[in-house]
Amino acid sequence: MRKLISLTLACLALGAALALVAAAASPDQMMELAKSKQCLTCHQVSAELTAPSFEAIAKQWKGVKNADIYLSVVIQKGGTQHFGCNMMPSEHARVKVSESDAMALATWILNMK
Repeated sequence: MRKLISLTLACLALGAALALVAAAASPDQMMELAKSKQCLTCHQVSAELTAPSFEAIAKQWKGVKNADIYLSVVIQKGGTQHFGCNMMPSEHARVKVSESDAMALATWILNMK
């Protein structure tokens, strides 16, 4: 049980540290990261393409506990039913996104107005 608690606390600390790194990155740097990970193939900041805009995602997940962790997993793994019926391609169908890049992108998206 102690190992589980320690692991959970370590994950939360890592998430907080990654969020601070993402907050320190400029919007231009984050846009370049999103571009390099092919996010902009389907998403835009404020307009809907084939997927919801980043602003719409931020609005839907605003105030949801651990949304950054959940969205970072979605960014890494893909899947369905996290935003209506839209399907995000699996991790094998697109560029690999590291855990730190996924958390940075999730934090950036969730901080949009």
